[in-house]
Amino acid sequence: MIRVASLVLLGASLVAAQCPNVHIFGARETTVPPGYGTSLAVVNSIISAYPGATSEAINYPACGGQASCGSVSYAQSVIQGVAAVASQVNAFNAKCPSTILVLVGYSQGGQIFDDAYCGGGDTNEGLGSTAIPISTAAQAKIAAAIFMGDPRYIHGLPYQVGTCAAQGFAPRPAGFNCPYASKIQSYCDSSDPYCCNGSNAATHQGYATEYGSVALAFVKSKVNAVLGSGTAPTSPSGGSPTTPPSSSPTGGTVPEWGQCGGVFWTGPTVCQSPFTCKAASAYYSQCL
Repeated sequence: MIRVASLVLLGASLVAAQCPNVHIFGARETTVPPGYGTSLAVVNSIISAYPGATSEAINYPACGGQASCGSVSYAQSVIQGVAAVASQVNAFNAKCPSTILVLVGYSQGGQIFDDAYCGGGDTNEGLGSTAIPISTAAQAKIAAAIFMGDPRYIHGLPYQVGTCAAQGFAPRPAGFNCPYASKIQSYCDSSDPYCCNGSNAATHQGYATEYGSVALAFVKSKVNAVLGSGTAPTSPSGGSPTTPPSSSPTGGTVPEWGQCGGVFWTGPTVCQSPFTCKAASAYYSQCL
């Protein structure tokens, strides 16, 4: 009995050591190679503000029909992106349920976070479900969300920052209410042709520079409020991690976009041909 108890305590200690106080998810814009894209600058500023913080990029096509990203249509890219957000955020939260989470999305990356975090569906892209796909437990741990150049922008929502008084090419419906509005800032200026009705594409690529310090200050205000309340200790609650939902049957092969590895992952690790298991972070690997 003493030996068993010691092993349990050791396992709990290892889990605690691997779970940070803060974890950031970043999502890139359309046609940018896998990684963080222009969201990286903001992601890095948050990591610098919280020593020991970790991050991971959302693995999704980030495409608009171009051959360079697999010719995946914009609509399908968004739908797959929303599913990837839910899968990665839920998997991380299941393993580190006390870690504070932050979302940083740029352009299409902002759109998939917007759809996944606020729900409401996205009829522009054929996303019919209005439910929030992020688990209730993970929703509760998201302290802040940053959307830059989000095509879902529509003037009048309470979390908007910038000069745009119109809407993007895939706007939220008039009167939309995000249940987490107080935790969001969405940046868009009037000359942006994607989140607004302007004609200057350079504006669309400039938000990390123009609003980076504003975004960091907002994130810090939200994260510090949670840290100060003492509700987010470093270690996860309980003595052992929760096994995240598997994206394929145990013992089988994993389809494209499914999880295939990561700390505490107990599901299958072999991807269906021709996909390969790629690590997004120590906590999450995905078939791409």
